[in-house]
Amino acid sequence: MRKTIVDSGHYQILGRDRFEDCDKTFSIEYKEYRKKWKEYPEKRIVGEFPLHVDIESTNACNLRCVMCTRNFMTEKIGYMDWKLFKKIIDEGASHNLPSIKLNFRGEPLLHPQLPKMVKYAKSKGIIEVQFNTNGLLLTEKRSKELIEAGLDRIIFSFDGATKETYEKIRTGSNYDVVLNNIKKFIEIRDSMGLKRPCVRVQMVKMKENEHEIEEFIKMWIDVANRVAINTRREPYAKGAIAKKPLEHFPCHQIWQRMVVWWDGNVTMCCGDWHGEYILGNANESTLYELWHSEKYNHIRKLHSQRRFNDIPMCARCEVNTPRIDETVRQLVNKYKW
Repeated sequence: MRKTIVDSGHYQILGRDRFEDCDKTFSIEYKEYRKKWKEYPEKRIVGEFPLHVDIESTNACNLRCVMCTRNFMTEKIGYMDWKLFKKIIDEGASHNLPSIKLNFRGEPLLHPQLPKMVKYAKSKGIIEVQFNTNGLLLTEKRSKELIEAGLDRIIFSFDGATKETYEKIRTGSNYDVVLNNIKKFIEIRDSMGLKRPCVRVQMVKMKENEHEIEEFIKMWIDVANRVAINTRREPYAKGAIAKKPLEHFPCHQIWQRMVVWWDGNVTMCCGDWHGEYILGNANESTLYELWHSEKYNHIRKLHSQRRFNDIPMCARCEVNTPRIDETVRQLVNKYKW
C-alpha cells in the first residue's frame, strides 16, 4: 500500500519516496522547522522571524496557463537585482531563516542568476532552498548548475498526462520538451549520486484534465519523489469580490511566511497576487520590522477573531478555504501503502 498525504485541496502521493524518503535526508534542524510550521499557526505563535520567505526572482513568465491568476496581472515586469536578494538572504541568515522559495508569480528559470542565488542561500545556511517551475527552460546545463549549487527541492507543474491536454492548458509550452527535461534532471541528479533535490511533479485538477488524473499518477509515481494533485482555485483580477460567500479558516501563512516581490514590495501571503495589502518594501525596511509590524499583526488579530470579511482580499481568497475533493481523495486512496 502506498502512503497518501492529504491537505485541504492538496493531495500528495509518495512516488520514489515510498522506498527512500527524500525529506529524511535533511538535518535535524529541518525537522524542527517543520514542527514549528505546524505548531505556530495552531498556537498563534509569531516567531522571531518568518519560517519561510517567498522571494520572487522575477514576475515574468514564458507561458500563459489557462488557470493562472497571472493572466490578470497588470504590474510592471521585472527581475530582482542581486543587491536586494543578498540583503534578504543576509538578514534571513542572521535570524536563522530555515526556508526560501525563489518564485512567486513568475517563472524563476528566466532569471539568469538563479543558480547563483541558490548557491549563495546555501552558503549562508538556509536549510531548504526550492522553487516551482514549468520546466520548459530547464536545459541539461542549467540542471547541473542548480544541482551543483545545492538546490534542495524542485516542484514541476505538469497539468496533463497527454500532449493534447497538457498543451491546451499550458499555452506556449511543449509537452515533449518538458517531459524530457524533468526526466533528464532526475537522471543527472541520480548520476551524481545525490538524493536531493527532491522532485515533485504536480497538476491542477480542472475540467480539461480531470479524466487524466490516474494516468498522470501512473506516469510519475516511479519517476518523481512525490506526485501531487491540487484542486483549482479561481483566478481573479485586482479588487475582485468573491462571487459567493466562502467558508474560511484562520490562514496558516500569516504565522509562517511572507512574500518579497522582485522590486522589494512585501506582502503577507501567496494569496496577494496584486499587492492589495503591501506591508512595506524590503529596500527600505528590514523583514524583521515588517514581520512584527502593526499592519501584519492587525491581520493576525482579525483572522484569530474569524473576521475574514473585514479584509476584502481575504474574504475572496481560496487559500484558506476548505477544498476537499472526494473524487480525487478516493482515487489517490488507491495508491496508499
